[in-house]
Amino acid sequence: MGPRKHRSQGFTLIASLLILVLLSGVAAGLLYLVTDEVKMGGNDLEYNLAYYGAESGMEKLTSDLAALYTQYQVPGNLAIQGLTTSSPPTSAMTPGITYTETISYTTDGNGNPVSTPSTVSSGSNQGLFAEITPMTLQVIATRPGGASVNITRGVEVASIPVFQFGMFCAFDCSYHSGSNMDFGGRVHANGNLFLTAATGFTTVFGDKLSAYGQVIMDRVDNNAQGFNGSIYISTSSSGGCVLNETYPPGGTNCLLLPVADASWAGGVAPAAGAANPNFPSLSSGTLKGYVTNALTGATNMNLPFIPLQKSCTSIPPSPLPCSDPISIVRKPPAGESATSALGSARLYNKATIRILLADTEADLHPDRPGLADVNDVQFVPGNSVAIPASSGTKTTGGALTGAGNEFYGIANIGANNWVAPFNYAASGWASYPLLGEVTTAGVPKNGQGAWMRIEYCNTAPCNAAGDWVGITNDWLSYGFSRQNNIPPSGPAGTAGADPVNPQAIIILQQLIPGQTNTLNNQNAFYPINFFDTREGELREANPNGCTVNGIMNAVELNVGNLALWLGRKAPYAGDVGNQVVYANTNGYILYFSDHRGMLPDPNPSNGGATPAGVISGESGLEDSINSGLGGADTTPDYQLEPATYYEYSPEDVDLNGKLDNWGGANIGYGFNVNTNPGNKPNPYITLGPSCNTGNPGSGLSNAVTGARHVLRLVAGGLGYVPTMPPGNAINNCSQSAANPTGCGGFTVASENPVYVLGNYNTSAADTYWATATNPTPTSAQHSAASIIADTVTLLSGSWTDSSSLNNPAPSTARNAVAANVGTYYRMAVAAGKSIPWPNPAWGDSDDGNDGGVHNFLRFLENWNQVPANYVGSLASMFYSEYNTGTYKYGSKTVYTAPQRNYHFDSLFLTPSNLPPGTPEFQDIDNLNYHQNFTPMGSTTP
Repeated sequence: MGPRKHRSQGFTLIASLLILVLLSGVAAGLLYLVTDEVKMGGNDLEYNLAYYGAESGMEKLTSDLAALYTQYQVPGNLAIQGLTTSSPPTSAMTPGITYTETISYTTDGNGNPVSTPSTVSSGSNQGLFAEITPMTLQVIATRPGGASVNITRGVEVASIPVFQFGMFCAFDCSYHSGSNMDFGGRVHANGNLFLTAATGFTTVFGDKLSAYGQVIMDRVDNNAQGFNGSIYISTSSSGGCVLNETYPPGGTNCLLLPVADASWAGGVAPAAGAANPNFPSLSSGTLKGYVTNALTGATNMNLPFIPLQKSCTSIPPSPLPCSDPISIVRKPPAGESATSALGSARLYNKATIRILLADTEADLHPDRPGLADVNDVQFVPGNSVAIPASSGTKTTGGALTGAGNEFYGIANIGANNWVAPFNYAASGWASYPLLGEVTTAGVPKNGQGAWMRIEYCNTAPCNAAGDWVGITNDWLSYGFSRQNNIPPSGPAGTAGADPVNPQAIIILQQLIPGQTNTLNNQNAFYPINFFDTREGELREANPNGCTVNGIMNAVELNVGNLALWLGRKAPYAGDVGNQVVYANTNGYILYFSDHRGMLPDPNPSNGGATPAGVISGESGLEDSINSGLGGADTTPDYQLEPATYYEYSPEDVDLNGKLDNWGGANIGYGFNVNTNPGNKPNPYITLGPSCNTGNPGSGLSNAVTGARHVLRLVAGGLGYVPTMPPGNAINNCSQSAANPTGCGGFTVASENPVYVLGNYNTSAADTYWATATNPTPTSAQHSAASIIADTVTLLSGSWTDSSSLNNPAPSTARNAVAANVGTYYRMAVAAGKSIPWPNPAWGDSDDGNDGGVHNFLRFLENWNQVPANYVGSLASMFYSEYNTGTYKYGSKTVYTAPQRNYHFDSLFLTPSNLPPGTPEFQDIDNLNYHQNFTPMGSTTP
């Protein structure tokens, strides 16, 4: 038994050793497996960090590119490529990553990106024409351990002309028409879009509607409710709502939009109310992408150099200075480069003709302080212009007269309702100039007047002083006056020509009633004054009468004669109009600025971009709401209205956080009225119930002081608005029924308000209006026209200045037309509006709103449903800072509504038909996005 036992113990030892070896192998295997898993996990972590780093880099590169195009409309190659050296900051998620970034695109001979006319292929603006610049962005992110990820994104940079929209709003768009209305073209709001109609009426839309803010249907922009009319929208590019002024409309893809389908309800977003959680699915589903907000694809669209507008203020807590979008119509300050980001956007620098007026020569052209030549003309008492017999000066209804002198009008104190301006009665004056400001600091008290310069560019790109030629004396030699009260309705050689100065291009004054001859008599003239009730009255329901704030002085441009001068047609065949540049603008851009009466702005504005103490182009008349004083009050309260749901005061149109009421200080001085008693400006002091009677002076006859100077376009009917010369070298333009705007067009850009009197660029003879229910865009020959100004007001063909002065209220004494024939307008319009404010308890539903889209084009007459026939494109680009009177309608003091036959001009969807100088938005759309699995310079999977 013993030996057998010892052998068993040996076997046990061997078995134990074998088991130990086996367990060691298992342990080693497990250890190897764990180590491999750790290594593989580490590789996955490295790869994930690289991937997130690449995504971060791509988003930053895309954002930087968008920001660059926000600042510069056409950035160069160096600026674009400079973005590739600014990698994302290191974070806990992306430590130690190195980046390789590229932006590639087709370049021209100078290495800059090449753009081509095309249509936007994706995003909310899909289908619109734009200048497209395709680009490819590539980001490679590499970790220290070697893991690398390569991502590529295709984008297109699109410059989109604003006049391709039926209506564009830089802030809110509000529809609440009190009559039936069709509206063609796309509608976009950077703020909220209010879609309502007055109870019992219908508004019809023919294209896409988008709002970067919210779509609201249970109230309007002043928070008033009770607008229960019908809204119809199109849901397809084919078979959409038929815009033929039939209500309800036809169309297989025309939808009655329920209030419940809005994106927001219960208040004005974002201050009150709540979002509709079903809107995203409704937008893409039932509404088929034809009504969108930011959640469903709508983008914020701004001009280059303009950030999101609510950041464009120095009001805390927003620290960002920026440029006010109204800068595009402002004169540049001294020292600003014409090729800078802001300078290149100014229409002053894009213009080919300029008409400039100011109280001092220094303010006439601050960009060229050293310029002083014979075409800087001052309205000095006793000075005149030689008018040759060939200029066609007549006595009223008579034959051509001989040569003579036409004087700048002089007011003889004590005669013809002329009075001594306030504060200057002790100066010993016997007379003073009607065209000159007599209250501005620095102007001697001997009655010296203002300055004027007219010039044209003869060498593109028109950004050097030597490119400009003064022609003030040339234009004045054709005469600069007209008959009393009746502006011309046609150019020289037509029945509508002025009977005394038929060849005048620029009109500065009118004859006194009863006078027949403009020559050799400096005492024969009155200024061209009229009354704007919207500006003159603080309250609709309690009008003052003739307040000095409403008396506007007009410079008139005879558009028809300008077209003849540009074409060197009789009677201007020997002049230099053919030398005006048109090749680089597809026509002509005329820039107008009248600084007469403007006072230096004591407050910095534009977020600090405009310093204090300069004449900026603002009127300084912001004290225009005064809601705390009630509905019966007619005086300012000298208090800045509190901020509302718009996060700033509705009186603060320049968004500088100050009440700019300084412009009322001198506004009545020309009528011997002190509008600055106790250094408290009050521009609403009245002359009496009528501007032609009362004490102390007449609004008809006396000089307008203060910032109440405007441009009025006359004689601009069908066939009278300028185009490029036929057969020019650009496109051998030849107008025809199939090519109505083949010769380009004419844009008026104005720092001041613009008033359009009578038919403009169309008429009842235009075949566009051939049938009342089915106008066609292929119509009679006309100009591709636009007006870009502080505000634009439409005056009917029956308007007379004397009627407005005799009847400041009510509007029923200012009838638009005696018969139901209407007035016709064809032009794109970009202008300003007022800031909405909460509907006050003392007002009706109109108090506080901005008038809505249907009143964006302003009215001053008793239209009483007489047709206002308009075709074009509307763009609310900024808040108006010269004409600051609030919208008023309830008591019909300002106007009664026309029948609005408004149509989008679909010709603007073709690039060659766009007006010269059309503003463009920048938009960057993502086309594709993918990961490259064979990154350059790396084999890491």
